[in-house]
Amino acid sequence: MRKLTTSLALTMAMAMGAGAHAADIKDVTIDQIRSAASDACEGGKTYQVAYSHSVSEVAIVKQVRRFADERATQLGCVTVLHDNTQANNLEQQINAIQGWITLGVDAIVVLPIEPTALQPLQRQAQAQGIKWLTYLGKMEGSDGFVGFDHAQSGQIVAQAAVDWAKANDVTNAKALVTTLTPLPSLSPRWTEVTRIFAENGITVVAEQDAADQTNGLRVAETVLQQHPDLDIIIGMADDAAVGALRAIRLAGANPDVMFVGGQDGSLEGLSAVNDGGAYRASAAILINELGANIIDLALNAVRDVAPSSAYTPTVLASKADQPLLDKLLSNYAN
Repeated sequence: MRKLTTSLALTMAMAMGAGAHAADIKDVTIDQIRSAASDACEGGKTYQVAYSHSVSEVAIVKQVRRFADERATQLGCVTVLHDNTQANNLEQQINAIQGWITLGVDAIVVLPIEPTALQPLQRQAQAQGIKWLTYLGKMEGSDGFVGFDHAQSGQIVAQAAVDWAKANDVTNAKALVTTLTPLPSLSPRWTEVTRIFAENGITVVAEQDAADQTNGLRVAETVLQQHPDLDIIIGMADDAAVGALRAIRLAGANPDVMFVGGQDGSLEGLSAVNDGGAYRASAAILINELGANIIDLALNAVRDVAPSSAYTPTVLASKADQPLLDKLLSNYAN
């Protein structure tokens, strides 16, 4: 399988999540998830939960795995098994899952690189009583789902830009919005932005594909040449927005009169927000809760307790809430 850059691979991995939801899981709270799993260790029961991500080498994924391990330690009866799948290598993922099925783990939580290729393993696992949960991606017949909401992400960062424009009396604002049209399941990350902008009189002068820093830089440079009075740049991922920020600096544009926002809450994105200047917001996934949800939702599925499917909340990271921003940054500290 052709290898991708890690940043784009992560974006592609996340892309599957938007299509993998039902309306009711939007109402599931973190408290409900934690409460349902809280008594899993009673009676001396022990569990093995296996977790496979398609790009385990990426920094944000390493931190999610760390938080899964911490939740397992906190509960005291769970052993977490991780694979070493990298760069969307399907063969690596298949080999890991085959090993877990042979071992007889209680639950497998997997970001499916190619769902059709994993279906035989899903059937084999479930036939042996192993619960099969999907992480960000959807597979028919799964026993649970661990993900987050792309529409919420787009709405959060778009509203932050609207609020900034109003607070700073920016009239007839012009915006660049980056997209990733080959992956339409990600589209709420930009369609919600353009919808909210249209409702608030912000003109989107360009929509172009950019998911990583290189393309974010390239696209922003081009649009800034065409529209030197550009006010707002929204990246469909923090990587794209970080690249756009570099373009602003190279162009010598005034960062004090611009708004740059990203999505995901990556370390570089959050650090740019913390530095101040044009990068004012990131729609950040609560990766500490996401990691814990891997364990708790798997335990709920094993024990046939609801919920076994849920979204992890996304929040606005900005200098306006420094304590929250500090907390989100601390999630990357080892």
